[in-house]
Amino acid sequence: LDIVKHLFEGTLRSVSLCEDCGCKRSLQEPFINVSLPLSEDSMLRYTSRKMNVQHCLNHFTAPERLGDPIECPSCQKKTPTKKQQTFSRLPKILCLHLKRFDAAKNKKISDFVSFPAFGLDMGPLLPHWREVTMDSPDEAEREKKNMKKKKNNNDGSDSEDDDTAYPQVMYDLYGTVNHRGTLNQGHYVSNVKVGTQWYHCNDAHISNSEESEVLRSDGAYMLFYIRR
Repeated sequence: LDIVKHLFEGTLRSVSLCEDCGCKRSLQEPFINVSLPLSEDSMLRYTSRKMNVQHCLNHFTAPERLGDPIECPSCQKKTPTKKQQTFSRLPKILCLHLKRFDAAKNKKISDFVSFPAFGLDMGPLLPHWREVTMDSPDEAEREKKNMKKKKNNNDGSDSEDDDTAYPQVMYDLYGTVNHRGTLNQGHYVSNVKVGTQWYHCNDAHISNSEESEVLRSDGAYMLFYIRR
């Protein structure tokens, strides 16, 4: 258990923001894996682009306006509130779970989700750069700014404001679990990277594989990334 926590455990920062006064309450929550929804709402936001795991992470950490007002300790009344999760501590091994099984609608979500073999950057999802404030831009504007910051970070150019240049926290893929089948029946296979060689594992049968085959394989269900 200790080695699992040492390798896989990170911490989410969950915040509630009063939209009237800006009062922010936070809570730290440990995690071993991160479950990323593949709901119709999250898919529809990216109809003009192919869905990828970065979109899923952006959706996971996006602020959400709660349906009902929440008691604000500063205003001392119930007020409109936004809730958001960001990553306050990132683990050595990041385990991402793509939520393909929708029990409510009794179906499996089979849409293809692309993911990088190298350089999954978690830096923009840290609280200082991702967390909502009273005067935060909307989600589309936030993504546009993050893309500009990423370009500045990659080409070495100076940012207009050093405080906005997020740190790069890079992860590289070293394993996947894929599901073949339907909601009610199916089969799991895995792909594992040892050194520079990929292996495909199907029960007792293990064969050589290629990175390109891993990246285009259907039914990616769990992704394992190791921190550089």
